[in-house]
Amino acid sequence: EEKNKVYLILDRTIFHPKGGGQPSDRGRLFGYDHSIDIKKSMMVKEVIIHYGKLLDPDVKQMSITTGEIDWAWRYLLMRRHTAVHLLDHCIATVTDSRVETTDSWLGDKCYVEYSGKEPNVEILQEAFKIGNKMITESSKVFSENVSFNELVKRAPEAPNMSRLPRLNSVRLVTIDNCYPIPCGGTHLHDIREIGNLQFKHVTTVDTRYRIYYDVD
Repeated sequence: EEKNKVYLILDRTIFHPKGGGQPSDRGRLFGYDHSIDIKKSMMVKEVIIHYGKLLDPDVKQMSITTGEIDWAWRYLLMRRHTAVHLLDHCIATVTDSRVETTDSWLGDKCYVEYSGKEPNVEILQEAFKIGNKMITESSKVFSENVSFNELVKRAPEAPNMSRLPRLNSVRLVTIDNCYPIPCGGTHLHDIREIGNLQFKHVTTVDTRYRIYYDVD
């Protein structure tokens, strides 16, 4: 505790921590006679730490029983995150080449960054057009846990393979009819929930290019 600010570690949590370009969940934790406004959650040495404001500062002992995330915020992140996976497929399709992601951010002013020379705007607009067509046609999103060796066999050209730590178990996320991607973030059940993909603009960053986008 630090005045009315607290750091909490729980045995189980519904709060997804910040990581991999995804901002953390926010919301509330409730006890029998108090509540905590959670501002963010962080992964520190494989432990999720919740940071927030204790709304009942006179409480002597905390006993957390319930968690409640800001669902509107989480769902927006899920839509933006699934959209990035779809964009990986669409960019690879229009450029007829493998893509390699180098960075991404799913908060406001969201973007995905790729290695290589920036394609012209017409090509990127075509990629978004393909993505929106796929969204209207609907495709399921699947996830499964596989070994690292299995991942290498099934998805050796995944766009984020060069950035992936060697783990015993890897979560593999696949949009139906698209290339599987190892990812620990939050996703939709169907890409039609993305809504409409919006192309904002593209910038060059050294030997990489960054596509700013959003969903509505």
